[in-house]
Amino acid sequence: MGKAIVKCSIATYAEDEYVVEVPCDKDELDEIIIARAWKKLKEEEQALPYGNRSAVILKRLDD
Repeated sequence: MGKAIVKCSIATYAEDEYVVEVPCDKDELDEIIIARAWKKLKEEEQALPYGNRSAVILKRLDD
């Protein structure tokens, strides 16, 4: 199992950005990886600001 590095952005006045590392399979869909990243971010941060959310996979690392 590999891992992916995902940048999650929330459009606030300050444009909050977070970088999260999540596990993933080699042929896993991008949408599943991004959903996993948002879930991990919600668990790590106590409160996330409101705003439009977007995410992009920066890199996939295969082990």
